[in-house]
Amino acid sequence: PQKPKRKPPLVFVLNLRDHERQTLFSTLTSWGTPSSQLPTLVISESGQAKERAALYARGGVFVITSRILIVDLLTGVAKARDVEGMLVAHAEKCVEKSTEAFILRIFRSQKYFMQVGGASIDSEVTSPGRPNDANVGFVKAFTDDPSSLMA
Repeated sequence: PQKPKRKPPLVFVLNLRDHERQTLFSTLTSWGTPSSQLPTLVISESGQAKERAALYARGGVFVITSRILIVDLLTGVAKARDVEGMLVAHAEKCVEKSTEAFILRIFRSQKYFMQVGGASIDSEVTSPGRPNDANVGFVKAFTDDPSSLMA
């Protein structure tokens, strides 16, 4: 008997800039990734909450803005318990009072374990021993492998 097909994990990628999204999609396409397996782009014109809820329920990778994700979390469209991972681009901008920090707090309060990662191209921000690394400290606190954020 054939095993039932497992639903892909639900993963959110926050804060990619326009050119970074374009690079991500073009790179995955050039690697031969089938269009059905490319990340789903969720922007303000991405439809109604019901449509997004159905998309999230199917699983997969979603490149989404923090503003949309926080609204979806607070209204129950996205459920923290269903999320298996999150990548926060530009982690250097994630400080205690940022929207991204609020999102991470919601996830951690509703789910015991989730993979969280941060990425920054600012080498000063992610350098070990940096005297003032408060900007990435918040993401590090939610990261299961803090060394992955180090340059």
